[in-house]
Amino acid sequence: MLTIGQFAQIGQVTHRMLRHWDTAGLLVPAHVDRASGYRSYDPSQLHRLHRIVALRQLGFGLDEISLMLEGAVDLERLKDLLQARSSDVAAEYELATTRLADVQRRLDLI
Repeated sequence: MLTIGQFAQIGQVTHRMLRHWDTAGLLVPAHVDRASGYRSYDPSQLHRLHRIVALRQLGFGLDEISLMLEGAVDLERLKDLLQARSSDVAAEYELATTRLADVQRRLDLI
């Protein structure tokens, strides 16, 4: 068993994030000490942790991630979700590019 600190360090996430994911039911500790409330994780849970981190980095929300991890999303739905996320990122990129050009234009004016 790994303490929450060890598990967080290996997964490169914060204790706070692990507690949040526990509350959301996304990554429940393997054991919680009744007296102290200390959370412990099994090394086998690292695979799930890494999947959650990867999906969060792609910008998916906790509800979407939960569906994906529980197998409630078939391959076609996953493809649709990824395509939608790709469109969102492209739109964010366009907005950031426009803002950057505006900042540069203002700098040039100064």
